[in-house]
Amino acid sequence: MEKSYIEKIQIHKTNKLAALYPSTKLLIVVLYMVCTFIVNTVKVTEYALSLWLIPEFLVVLVLCQASGALKRCLKALKAVALIALIILVVQTFLVPGGRLVWNFGILHIYENGLQTAVSLSFLIMNIAGIFVWLFQTTENKEISRALEDSGMNYKAAYVFTSTLQMIEILGRNSKTIMNAQKARGVETEGNLIVRAKAFFPSLVPLILGAVISSEERVLTLEARGFTMQCEKTHLFNLEKSGIEGTVTVISVLITVLLLAGRIALWML
Repeated sequence: MEKSYIEKIQIHKTNKLAALYPSTKLLIVVLYMVCTFIVNTVKVTEYALSLWLIPEFLVVLVLCQASGALKRCLKALKAVALIALIILVVQTFLVPGGRLVWNFGILHIYENGLQTAVSLSFLIMNIAGIFVWLFQTTENKEISRALEDSGMNYKAAYVFTSTLQMIEILGRNSKTIMNAQKARGVETEGNLIVRAKAFFPSLVPLILGAVISSEERVLTLEARGFTMQCEKTHLFNLEKSGIEGTVTVISVLITVLLLAGRIALWML
């Protein structure tokens, strides 16, 4: 039997972690960030480096694997890893101060630069990584419905989710325009100058397309009574996985134990 439209738009996830309620996932993100800053205060080696941030990042990978979204998360993490690598190299070689750790010709690594590089780059990897897990396992309409259920005004919830969607839409439209340019014989691949020459002319149709689509979106919302001051109905029902309570208790317990352990280290 063919499913109705309402049945088709529902989201049914078999993975319990991926199906967690968005507010529970957000709590996990916040607690993980707290744990990351706590771990960052633990220094090892004679140069006082925050090396424990490196094994902590494995928690993100394990969480992605357990949620069944490791492949999708790895694609997004590649860009984050590139940014973190650039920061690691720049901070290591360009920040002076402290003892000289290593030098080779004109290249010098100082203690302050090495500390800043390790701390900043792996803070970015951990914090960005947990947000990648959140958005790769949660669809925009799940976030929107959860925000409305939490008491947020439906207009504010729509602005938030439409902003997230706009990034994806602009990226897809940009690829379409670049492919069209390539089909017309425009050189779009090569060094930075060649890519810039092909990219900047594509901004005009990209921006015009965004303006036109926003106007169409406004008309669609008006046709559906978006601005009417009345009780709103929802075709999409947000389900819970059933393990929200257990996951919340475990997350809070880990954070408390980690904080207690750090306080104990300070007191020793």
